Amino acid sequence: MTKPNFTVIIPLYNKAEHILRTLKSIEWQKYKAAEIIVVDDGSTDNGVELVKSQNIENLIIIEQENGGVSSARNKGIESANYEYIAFIDADDEWLPLY
Repeated sequence: MTKPNFTVIIPLYNKAEHILRTLKSIEWQKYKAAEIIVVDDGSTDNGVELVKSQNIENLIIIEQENGGVSSARNKGIESANYEYIAFIDADDEWLPLY
């Protein structure tokens, strides 16, 4: 059985305190995301810099003026390269799937 490729979209707005934990939880999954799109929605903290510092190979960062979480998710959807999309907020985490 072939596993589907999928995109993970993370809207980011002033969640520097949590975003690294969120990214790690994505990396710990049994089924790896083909791409991770972080949409910075006009953050005023250093969240984007923290994301960039991780050097994640399949990571795309999009920066936009603040338009709200729905706007950030929609921008991520527009930029996704895969049919399947998963959403996670920048202050949430996924438990490992074994």
